[in-house]
Amino acid sequence: MAQPEKPGAQKPAAETARRGYHHGNLLEALVEAAAALVAERGPEGFSMLDAAKACGVSASAPYKHFADKAALLQELARRGGQKLFDRLGVAWNGGRPEAPKAFLRLGHAYLAFAREEPGYYLAMFRPGAPPPPPLDPATSPMGAALAALGVGGAQGSGIALQIWALSHGLASLERSGHLPMPAEEMIDTGVGRLLRGLAVERGVPPPAAPA
Repeated sequence: MAQPEKPGAQKPAAETARRGYHHGNLLEALVEAAAALVAERGPEGFSMLDAAKACGVSASAPYKHFADKAALLQELARRGGQKLFDRLGVAWNGGRPEAPKAFLRLGHAYLAFAREEPGYYLAMFRPGAPPPPPLDPATSPMGAALAALGVGGAQGSGIALQIWALSHGLASLERSGHLPMPAEEMIDTGVGRLLRGLAVERGVPPPAAPA
């Protein structure tokens, strides 16, 4: 006899996807199913048929919304980019209470996204995925953070790339189980050193670890 479902219990992604379809939104159900499949198997580890099965629909149904698997992954990556952008914006929070401390939060937000949204994260950085948009202080949390520290132009882009490489590398090592110490600690150390170098050049207050 089946046990009653506990209040607030997390439903499997495939069940969530099927429920979404039965409510009439197959596109959203396919994206949810793809995110779950990518998190479990990687971007190359599933097929459109797998996504259809996860949604409880026919093999041809997904093609009403996506021309092929590449298009489905592209949509997953697009949404992942927006999710990451939103998280970084919340972490930056307009540079409050002070820009150096807020700057460090960006690295923490990146790590949290990689952990909590692996399907979107892996789709964004799969081989052949388009590169992220250029750094723009007017539209990018990282650009705004660097601008608040008085850094822009080629120097800002170079520092942003270093921070991205550090964050992405730590997230990847953590996922593979090859990171011997907490990723947040290494983010604070690595980014902190960059900011201290900027402080020497520009008189910016040294960074403090986020609370």
